[in-house]
Amino acid sequence: MNTRLFAFIGTMALLAGAEAIAQQKYTISQPADAISKFTQEHIIEVGDVPGHKLRVYEVQNEYPQNDLVFAGVAVQQMVSHGISDSVNGSGAFTAYNVFTMSDGNKVFVRLTGTTQSDGAGGNRSTSVENFVGGTGKFKGIRGQMRNTLQRAPGSRSLNVQVSGEYWIEE
Repeated sequence: MNTRLFAFIGTMALLAGAEAIAQQKYTISQPADAISKFTQEHIIEVGDVPGHKLRVYEVQNEYPQNDLVFAGVAVQQMVSHGISDSVNGSGAFTAYNVFTMSDGNKVFVRLTGTTQSDGAGGNRSTSVENFVGGTGKFKGIRGQMRNTLQRAPGSRSLNVQVSGEYWIEE
């Protein structure tokens, strides 16, 4: 009898563990019509080779069409704070994004990427964003987004394409 009881308890524990592991996954596909602009940008010439610059910046995205949603909640705004190290517009960057949701909660993301200059004053960047947490129901958000950003010569705005997957851990 004890063997059956232990087998039953063990089976139930395995089933409960499997349910806890199975998270609902959400996909992300953001159209490129978010309103995005650089709100701060500070550039320092390094001086070791021509065109070597360090940059600290802030970018804000607004989503007036409610076209970016996490777990059924629309994103109102995203603020990104980043740093870049480039030569003639090409190089690496790291940024930290804070998404403010329509319900007041926040989603936190860390991203890394590279930028390639087009030689005419514009550039194309690719990056990977990793969800690292949030507030309220987004506290356990995890996953990844892949981004492509295009900045036209002389522009203070970005054309953004995003795709990815995330889930919320309990």
